[in-house]
Amino acid sequence: MSDVSGRSVTTIEGLDTNGNHPVQKAWRALNVPQCGYCQAGQIMQGAALLATNKNPSEDEINSAMSGNICRCGCYQRITAAIKAAATGA
Repeated sequence: MSDVSGRSVTTIEGLDTNGNHPVQKAWRALNVPQCGYCQAGQIMQGAALLATNKNPSEDEINSAMSGNICRCGCYQRITAAIKAAATGA
């Protein structure tokens, strides 16, 4: 907590009050989650990536997401959702 003292922190609920951030919309459209365990962290990391890189390559997505583990192995759908969010698809 001391690392963020005095700084703004966005939670998954803060991405969009109705859950319609482009990454959240792509997540639903592509049926990304299975168990949902990693969903919040994956979505937040994907949103953070797109905030700094509007059109990441697949390698850039994989690199940015490499610290997040999905115990169901939905990595291909995660990558596809981030690509879709980036292109507005």
